[in-house]
Amino acid sequence: MFYTKLKTLVLASMFLFVGNLSAQLTIIAPSDTIFAALDTLNELQAGEISMHWDVLNDSNSEMTLMCTRTFIDSVSPFNYPFVQSLPDAPVEGAYEKFCWGPLCYNYGTDASSQNPSLLVNLPAGATESTFIAYYYPDDVSGTTTIEYCFHPVDDVAAGSCHQITYVIDESASIENDLDRLSASSIATVYPNPLEGTGWLEYDIRIGDVGEVVFRDLAGKEIMRESGLVLSGKIAINSDKFTQGLCFCTLEIDGFAVKTERLVVIR
Repeated sequence: MFYTKLKTLVLASMFLFVGNLSAQLTIIAPSDTIFAALDTLNELQAGEISMHWDVLNDSNSEMTLMCTRTFIDSVSPFNYPFVQSLPDAPVEGAYEKFCWGPLCYNYGTDASSQNPSLLVNLPAGATESTFIAYYYPDDVSGTTTIEYCFHPVDDVAAGSCHQITYVIDESASIENDLDRLSASSIATVYPNPLEGTGWLEYDIRIGDVGEVVFRDLAGKEIMRESGLVLSGKIAINSDKFTQGLCFCTLEIDGFAVKTERLVVIR
């Protein structure tokens, strides 16, 4: 397995993340961005990346939770819906799977089971440590962002979500770019929820040129602002967006450096 302690391949900093949708759950993740190289992965880890998260119930009552996975952005080709490779008909494309509760779910599964016996019962103040996200680049370089939400059955809004971004390069020389990439960022859109006109602030390292891509919940691109340098802000209007949850991603040289979410209302 591939963990965040593997030298030079992961941007690792322990943090607590509280989902924007609810303050009842805290997701404890070692990192929200993983940098890896195909040559090192294939040599040392058989092409597998795994990331473990803890989920803490901050509410005053027990919660019964399932897990739902959503693709925010993905490389091409991506093997979804997942097709099993055969010796005489290999299937190309990156793919993923995850574990939650008593089961690990097959490649390409959108959500954990709603069977009561397979849901996670999390008492108040307790932490669940069974979640593991797996990613398999399958010799495909590029950036993939996946969001996992932990929530009661049929009620995503009552849970919390967190994203993980995989930045896969051809060669281990990617380590030379870690500091440069992490020096650029975007701030949360304000106001958020967005109704009417709002702003998104960005800060890009000297010498780099970035672009911010806005997408809806299904991953469809809504708008793109390119040629961004140094520090500034982007004016956005809710009329251009789909009502509901949307995402804005800062990209440098094709790598997703930071993704923030916003809720659009009208």
